[in-house]
Order: sequence, then C-alpha cells, then structure tokens
Amino acid sequence: MINSVVLAAPFFDAVRTELDALGGRSDLAALNELAALRGLRTRFVQPPTNLSAIGYEMTIDATGQVPTRDNPHDFFNALQWIAFPRTKAGINAGHLRYPAAVNASRPVARDVLTMIDESGVIVASNDPGLLDLLRGFRWRELFVERRSDVLAHMRFSLLGHGLMEKALAPFIGLTGKAILLYLDADEPLDTPASRWLTDDVHLASSRILAPLPLLGIPGWDARNENPAFYENADYFRPGRQVRMRY
Repeated sequence: MINSVVLAAPFFDAVRTELDALGGRSDLAALNELAALRGLRTRFVQPPTNLSAIGYEMTIDATGQVPTRDNPHDFFNALQWIAFPRTKAGINAGHLRYPAAVNASRPVARDVLTMIDESGVIVASNDPGLLDLLRGFRWRELFVERRSDVLAHMRFSLLGHGLMEKALAPFIGLTGKAILLYLDADEPLDTPASRWLTDDVHLASSRILAPLPLLGIPGWDARNENPAFYENADYFRPGRQVRMRY
C-alpha cells in the first residue's frame, strides 16, 4: 500500500472519502466491496493478457469489469471509477463513440479523452472571472492577486489517475489538463463533468483543456506562499487563449 503520509496531500483529496473507506487496503476484494457498497455495477478484475486499448474499453462497456493490475497507476484508476462513476463511464463511452478511421488513425477525440483520463483535473467555480484567468494563463493575477477568491470559490479535483501517480512524488513541471466547470461551491462534480464529455465540441481539440501547474494551487505546495514562486516562466508559462463555454 502507498505511504499514508504521502496520500494525506491535497493531490488526493478527490478520492479522500474512498481512501478513508478502504482503511489502507488496496486489493481487488477491498475495491470491489467498496464499489458494491456504493451500489455500482463496476467490478475490478485481474487483466487478461494481450488486451488492446480498445479491447480494454469494450470489456468495461460490455461487462462492467475494469482490468486492474496491482500497482499505484491502476489503483488510482479504480478509485476514480468509484469516486467519479459517471465521468469515468462517459470517458469509456466516448472512446467507443469514436472508432478509428478507415486508415486506422486514432481520432482526435480519443486522444482528448485519454488526456482527461490520465491527466485530467476538474476545476469548478461559481466565479467565471476566476475560470477566465486560468484559461488565460494569468497565473499571478489568479494565484497571487486573487488568492483569497481562489481559496473561497474554486475547487480543484484530480481526475487523471496517471496524474495522481505522478503526484506521489511532486516535481516542478507537474501539470494537469483542466476541465473548467461553472458550478456553485457545493454542487457535486461527477454529473456535470460527465455531461461536459457528451459535448463533441469539447473533444474536438486538446487545446480545449487548460494546462494547470498543480504546484501553484494555493495550499498544494508550501513554496507558493511566496509570490516569487510564480515567476518561474518555465513552469507558469504564458500561452494561448481559447474561447470556452462554461
């Protein structure tokens, strides 16, 4: 099992309830017991050999069984299936909605879905101005000048299981791909995020996902208490803006 001290970090707050319920266990039986308690159809099983990427998605869709290896990467994936069942099902359905083209090239939508699945972050706020600052790469305005507003009116929830695995040993450069949602502070995230995935416009280009330097989120790294932390332009990069519907 992963060190409990490491898992106490804010990176894992999106699955905090699930981690607490597991009580330090990470085996398939414990994961399946928790899924059953939540009333979920999903079950976690040992993966078969030579399973292709699309075969993985088809297996989940047909049986509700998620192939799960004994490693942190797949453990976090299982936790996300329990914590965000609608969103994960939406990612699965999206992969099956976009089959490969005749020339076998991978559709852009599936690349976007994979980015969300591996590196996604759900960012929710009832203040569209804060979301616009993030979308516009205006890091100092967002995290320094409006820091108190960020703490009061923004929520950051890691969805990508690959990103959670990387967060076990955080480093300068750790960046997520953000889905931006205009929501009230206490509104659950799973249904709105899954609804976001059904809009083909959101899957037309990876540029719709806002890069988010995770170590800049207030409270997620002690170094960002110093405003000078945000002067590292190699990490907090300026960049392009994309018009976005919330």
